[in-house]
Amino acid sequence: MGKESRHKTFISYHHANEQWAKDQIIDKFGEEDFIDQSVHDGDIDVDLPEDTIMRKIRDEYLKSSTVTLVIIGEETAQRPFINSEIQASLWGNKPNGLLAVVTDELYEKIYTDGTCDGTSCDCKVRIPKQHSYYLPELVYKNREIDRNKDLESTPCHYNNDQVYCSLTKFSNFIKDPDLYINAAFNKRENLNYDIAKKLSKETPKIQKNSLSSLRL
Repeated sequence: MGKESRHKTFISYHHANEQWAKDQIIDKFGEEDFIDQSVHDGDIDVDLPEDTIMRKIRDEYLKSSTVTLVIIGEETAQRPFINSEIQASLWGNKPNGLLAVVTDELYEKIYTDGTCDGTSCDCKVRIPKQHSYYLPELVYKNREIDRNKDLESTPCHYNNDQVYCSLTKFSNFIKDPDLYINAAFNKRENLNYDIAKKLSKETPKIQKNSLSSLRL
């Protein structure tokens, strides 16, 4: 990472499918600025209260991180450990910045190039396909433009600067991680945003009877 940017970044990812992406980040930029200490099956008692589970993940895994980077592949949204790691990173009064990095193959599945259909607007835009299916719940919800309190009205299209969770594809991120990590960090203070922090009951997460799909 750049010398002027040292925001501790926690990497949340599906080990079986996206290990290569995590390894490439660490191999290229080193371990100093990244926390690679994921929650695994058996690490946390699933019978503990939700607040206790969140506090344990923050204190024992996220530690001093201020940004959470979620590497997103085909099965990421269904991984209970990843969903709980994201929730823990947003828990409390000092949430991490949130950044979604989607594998290039999946990016092409969930977005297509198009033109904005807003009145008097012909801007080129990305049009999502099965967006909410592939993105983890708290990534998806924190990309909803109507959570941005600074907006007087909902725009016909919007960009990463206007939502709490930025999203880019892996090949863009790996060229300039500082650009995306700095932006995620800055939103913790500078964006007037109603952050979605709690997972829905039906979302796979660390809790009793919710571990049918393990990290591996």
